[in-house]
Amino acid sequence: MQIVHKDMKAGEVKIVPDNLDDIWHLYNIIQPGDLVRMVTFRTDDQSNDDQKRTKKSEKKRMKLGIRVESTGFHEFSDRLRIHGTIEEGPQDLGSYHTLNVYPDPTNKLSIVKDHWHSHDLERLEEAVKQRHQPLVVFVSLDDDQATIAVLRQSGLQWIADVSSERSGKMYESATKDKEYFGEILGILKENVADNSSVVVVGPGFTREHFITYGKERSPGLFNSFCTCGTGHAGMNGVHEAIKIGTVDQITKHQRVSVETQLVDHLFSEIQKNGLATYGAEEVKQALKQGAVEHLLIADMLIRTSKGEKLLELARTMHSEFTIINSMHDAGKTFLGIGGVGALLRYKL
Repeated sequence: MQIVHKDMKAGEVKIVPDNLDDIWHLYNIIQPGDLVRMVTFRTDDQSNDDQKRTKKSEKKRMKLGIRVESTGFHEFSDRLRIHGTIEEGPQDLGSYHTLNVYPDPTNKLSIVKDHWHSHDLERLEEAVKQRHQPLVVFVSLDDDQATIAVLRQSGLQWIADVSSERSGKMYESATKDKEYFGEILGILKENVADNSSVVVVGPGFTREHFITYGKERSPGLFNSFCTCGTGHAGMNGVHEAIKIGTVDQITKHQRVSVETQLVDHLFSEIQKNGLATYGAEEVKQALKQGAVEHLLIADMLIRTSKGEKLLELARTMHSEFTIINSMHDAGKTFLGIGGVGALLRYKL
């Protein structure tokens, strides 16, 4: 993400979203009541009914300001939909319009808020800092099947499954291995960018054989890679690798990895009746007593007044806090206990 202009007196920040993670960040920042300005396309406003009947309507490029009523973002979709009424523009003031925001270096939008919360500004700065952070591409495989997935700030994105199609005597077939590994390598080439790192995981020796094959056929893909053994292949193997901290070998600040480990730590403390509490009211009381070392709160809750109050209380009491993405597995598990938890300085 690029911040091209910031005027806090006017409450305006102009942004260029570079990638899908930026779209996810914007979904969490843009709220109902905000004004969003952006160049978009809308049907040309024709002056009389005869023209409308005789001439096919054209969509023209224009800049509109939309007073936001709702936003829509589907997991790993390529766009953010911002719906609201037209407040600024050359035509149709008061009418409804939907802005579609894509990751595009030429796509600039302006967000105007009556009040910018500090956690929204921190999220923007985080997105800027992570602009050049490497993507992590996983290959999780065993003798039978491989899964390719990409770890983004917004969660884990499944890319493809590849079957080895081994059976009977074909299990020992070197030709079959080459076909299996070759298909995996082909998908990797399509998804590994210049700043990507490859992580190969899985049980047994198949992953080692694949790494040897990959280094011979496409050494450039394996300039930056790591590997570890896991008890499972497929997406289960990827989740296992994230939990044991494999991603931290590549970057210490990968959001999903950090959040997963925090949620795991919270549940571990809860299970042993240790230094943790959960639930909005319980955490609120712990914050007031100065007992909270680290507040965990789901992204869905920071969009509510209750969530905002908990964050403000955490700042007042000098407690750290992390907003947990509810789209990845650890975040979904966290929502199961209400989406609010705290690691404590001392037991209450």
